[in-house]
Amino acid sequence: MNFEYDIFISYGHLDDEDPAGEEKGWVDLLTERLPVLIASDLGYKPKIWRDEQSLRGNARLRGALEEAVSKSLLFVPVISPRYVRSDWCPMELEAFCCSPLPEGLSADSTLSRIFKVIKKPLLLSQLSKKEPEHLRDLIGYSFYKMEGDMPTEFSPDVVAGKDQRYWGALSRLAWDIARMLSTLKPEGEMMPRAVAPITVNVPAPDPTRNPPAGTTEPVERNGAGASKFVYLAETTGDLTSERDLVSDELRQRGFGVLPEQKLPLDERRRTEEAVREAMARCALSVHLVGARYGSTPEDDASSVIRIQEELAAERGAKDSAFQRLIWLPPGLATPALEITDARQKSYVEELQTRVTAGAELLQMNIQDLKTRVVEKLTPPADVRSRDKRRAKAKRVYLICENRDRSFVLPIRNYLFKEKFEVITWLDEGASEKLMDYHRKNLKECDAALIYFGNGDEPWVRKNIEDLEKAYGYGRDDDWSASAVYVGQPPDDWKEGFYTNDVPYLIHNFKEFNPEDLREFVSAVRAAEGGQS
Repeated sequence: MNFEYDIFISYGHLDDEDPAGEEKGWVDLLTERLPVLIASDLGYKPKIWRDEQSLRGNARLRGALEEAVSKSLLFVPVISPRYVRSDWCPMELEAFCCSPLPEGLSADSTLSRIFKVIKKPLLLSQLSKKEPEHLRDLIGYSFYKMEGDMPTEFSPDVVAGKDQRYWGALSRLAWDIARMLSTLKPEGEMMPRAVAPITVNVPAPDPTRNPPAGTTEPVERNGAGASKFVYLAETTGDLTSERDLVSDELRQRGFGVLPEQKLPLDERRRTEEAVREAMARCALSVHLVGARYGSTPEDDASSVIRIQEELAAERGAKDSAFQRLIWLPPGLATPALEITDARQKSYVEELQTRVTAGAELLQMNIQDLKTRVVEKLTPPADVRSRDKRRAKAKRVYLICENRDRSFVLPIRNYLFKEKFEVITWLDEGASEKLMDYHRKNLKECDAALIYFGNGDEPWVRKNIEDLEKAYGYGRDDDWSASAVYVGQPPDDWKEGFYTNDVPYLIHNFKEFNPEDLREFVSAVRAAEGGQS
């Protein structure tokens, strides 16, 4: 079949009326800008069809619409409350889904040719039920963000300064459309060649099975040719932009991102099946957890956020190669980013105490998260080679209170003389900047020495626990050595302090004696292959 148009844009005409009364409306600007961005990737402008008639109501127009839809390769619906109330928009969608497929495509590929643009969310529950069935499972491209309980649309204006959120969403849409068109039209010709089936849900590859001669494996919209796939968990509306930023970074680097469709919420069983199917193909999962609890399956009270994270932990317990990153926004649970839902507050507190092997609990800006995700996907040999080139001396993390500066000075000087790089943490509070520094040292230092001086036992226990939490902050290797040095000032209670949570426990209330650290130093050197 001949396809006359590359893209059919379906929208409610109310969504193209500019509230300020300007000449160009929202859809006008979309139609004008989208092909320019696509052309920068394809090398030619796609041909777009949109209905510019504001009055509809005759059979001739309906026939023209259906013919245009059937001759379009891709379908872009602009979702809004007006869209689902329209009589014409669902008709256009149905006509596209029933139209003949490009040669070589399977019946399952229809949805992969639909690019759902969400201009404004459906505010009322009765409206959400009216969203056309073909669109409900698509994640789509959001051009708004929830601020509290109110959606704020991204601004398409450029006069007063560009809204980078709008242009980011538009660029993401253009990139995905360009990739699909390049697959359907390899040389840019209007009549697509026979190509491999393009499907949304692709089963995990079977290494024992080869495709029949003359055929190829299906490819996905975002993952064609990807060497690795990442499970980027569905998140709540307040973190949509952050999820998109991570997704963009991964896809631009050639990694596939799953899931592509919304998770089903009618039954928990179906939710879990969809998560497991997608996660089985991935080497890493990334979970963005914020202040909101999120949606739940209709038959279960657990949020989809929690279900995905728990299934990732289940997968990690069975497969040590599978890795997990759990991200919390900086300032979460503080007055600046308060958690008001008791369920979410309990879940976030639980996350901070049950991070297991293979998982990292990260609280950093989104740019650092993107960097960490890419690092985790880097082949281990490359990482080791990079670290070996960069390493100069073993790093010892010396943790003490500010009041113990004078007591730890001889220890610090001795370790420097032993050719160790000593990084001192003077615990002066829990500001976010200081805690970021603390977590960085827990992640990167080779050995740790906690000085028990003016602090109390809970302070010591808390820092011992931090050594275990280091794996949740991104630490890859075991500590070369860890110790608690119980020293000055003298205290009867401290004399009776003992713990089995660190390999080395030192008691000395007199002047520092290098012999106190002999076993600790030997352990650090043994870890680097040196002589003790």
